[in-house]
Amino acid sequence: MGVTTLIQRHRRVLRILVSAALLGLCFSLVDPAALLQAWVRIGPGYFIVALLLNAIGTVLIRAWIAHLTTRATGVMLGFWELLRINLIARFYTIALPRGASAAIRWHHYRKGGSGHAAAALLLFENLVSVFTLFISAALILSVEGAQAGPFARYLMPLAWCGALASAGLLLPFLHRPAAALFRRRLGSLLTRPGRVSGIARRLLTAIDCYHDLPVRRVGSILMASVLGYVFFVLSAWVLARGMDLGVGLIAIAWVRSVTLLAALIPITIAGLGVREGAMIALLGGYGVSSSNAFAYAIAAFSIQLALGLVGAILELVRVWGARAAARPAVRSAKE
Repeated sequence: MGVTTLIQRHRRVLRILVSAALLGLCFSLVDPAALLQAWVRIGPGYFIVALLLNAIGTVLIRAWIAHLTTRATGVMLGFWELLRINLIARFYTIALPRGASAAIRWHHYRKGGSGHAAAALLLFENLVSVFTLFISAALILSVEGAQAGPFARYLMPLAWCGALASAGLLLPFLHRPAAALFRRRLGSLLTRPGRVSGIARRLLTAIDCYHDLPVRRVGSILMASVLGYVFFVLSAWVLARGMDLGVGLIAIAWVRSVTLLAALIPITIAGLGVREGAMIALLGGYGVSSSNAFAYAIAAFSIQLALGLVGAILELVRVWGARAAARPAVRSAKE
């Protein structure tokens, strides 16, 4: 058995081990008593406000962005259904690898349209979110400069590269000449016989549907994405105020952007270990102790857990409802 095959078979186990190793390293840097005190300082009021702001920015507004594209793209789902899907996806993002949670989101989107339209919508909303995080981190780091700490000079070019790359991938959705260029670049793939060329052709056709979006609708999508980011940052800032970290809103904005992007790297379960280590390193540049930074990272992850719990309840209700609806049919078939 080759090394690649072994890694693929035991990928989840390896991610659990990496998460445990990174969390163990983070725990070795903190004082348990100081960690507990930092956590207690947050208070339920700050946590609830941060939770609501995060839900508005990352769930409610994200569902609204998807809703703005439905008529043109063929995924005919209502706003409340899209909102439910976003909450359910939060649960699967925590419980399963990111590829599986993306597949779950695609499965729900597919109920409102074709599989390729669902894939295009999934790709579009992810690119919008990633571009917003990259460009905000790049702009803030460019303004902050040396005040952003010792890692800023390394992170700023990476953030700009990420912003340009995500913008380049997003452009075919919004610009016909860019879509035509993208189609020509994929010319060899489209001419290959077999299933791959058919999938690529239908996906590009689904992407072309976004060109029917009115300019005003595209502007609304971009503004909603910025607004969602603002609520996301305000949520993180409320948590920082509750813990009395002494870090300003601008600093929290780029730190949370970078840590969230780092947590997307598929080497751990739900970003555990990567998020906490990045938070300790980045907030340390602002004089925040390792214990306070680690407690802050746990608080940020707790918000994801709370939203994921809501999604889990909605998913259980859906599954139970589907089973209850199927029982009469099963009974009549047996009779």
